[in-house]
Amino acid sequence: MGGNSMINFRSVCLFFVFFLGASNVLATDNSPKTLRVFGAAYQEEMQPLLDDFSMRNPNIEIEYQWMSSEVLDNYIREQKEPQPDITISSVMHLQIGLVNDGYSLEHRREIKSGESYPPALPEWSQWRDELFGFSFEPAVIAFNSSFIEGKQVPTNRIELLSFIRRHSDELMGQIGLYDIRTVGIGYLFWSFERQQARNYGQFLELFNSHNARTFGSSRAMLDALSRGEISMAYNILGSYARSWQKLNDNVTITTMKDYTPVIIRTALINKTTQNELEAKRFIDYLLSSSGQWVMAEQTNMPSIRSDINIVNSASYMREQYAEELKPMPLDVRLLVFTDKSKRQIVTTEWENALKNYD
Repeated sequence: MGGNSMINFRSVCLFFVFFLGASNVLATDNSPKTLRVFGAAYQEEMQPLLDDFSMRNPNIEIEYQWMSSEVLDNYIREQKEPQPDITISSVMHLQIGLVNDGYSLEHRREIKSGESYPPALPEWSQWRDELFGFSFEPAVIAFNSSFIEGKQVPTNRIELLSFIRRHSDELMGQIGLYDIRTVGIGYLFWSFERQQARNYGQFLELFNSHNARTFGSSRAMLDALSRGEISMAYNILGSYARSWQKLNDNVTITTMKDYTPVIIRTALINKTTQNELEAKRFIDYLLSSSGQWVMAEQTNMPSIRSDINIVNSASYMREQYAEELKPMPLDVRLLVFTDKSKRQIVTTEWENALKNYD
């Protein structure tokens, strides 16, 4: 009898130890994972997406950190800690450079039940199953509304050149530009336009003669515009301009009908991630119908999916403005913009033309 009691006692103890161990494993498995998303997109623009993803994935905590595109690129290349799991940027040539240099992880998305076939994600919006475009964003020209009141808003670059000359005195020191030496999206827009537009040299001449001011971020330029410190912002990212316009009614936005450069905002999974499954789930969400609808309806970043056709979508814009939109290709052609000697040529030309930097 005593022996059986001892055996039973030992069995209970072993079961108790096993139960505690299993409980700890289960607790560990169910504990929230932290997914680091570092982006050159302002957090307020990304917040609706982050909130919706968190609601759908309560076991994944998002840690979002904003960095300028150039700083973010250097941060990853220098392998500073902590490294992000996901990198997001509108500066396509830097993103494709990271992929080309081996900093990203492949993710082959499977077509799931309920998804359309052919897929609603255009082939041109992804590269090598490593770089994923999720928005379609034109550049715009923005004016201070008080300045533009009573004037004819230019609709193409020939009209814009004439407009600057006609209102030369009022625009002296009042034109805002990205500083292409430090702002990745500014360098990308200007380099692409330099290839496409015949009259870029005339613009450089007018920017110089009108003492154009340069800015280190979209936010700084838009703030100066709404305050009346400048009257015109040239080739500024449209999503940011429209978000700013909602909060500041002293901003008027127009696009150029002859030529409107368009960037594709992209995301990649960093090769160093320790949260591969969660990172892939976030990419899948960004590209999903649910995520793209949130983006199209709650942000000013236009959806890239072909099955979403509202004003804030690539499908709508490509139908309405096909002739004027010039999307930048998400492929190896962008690598020319990462070439240091090429960048030096473009930057030197820019600096020589705009000798009156402030």
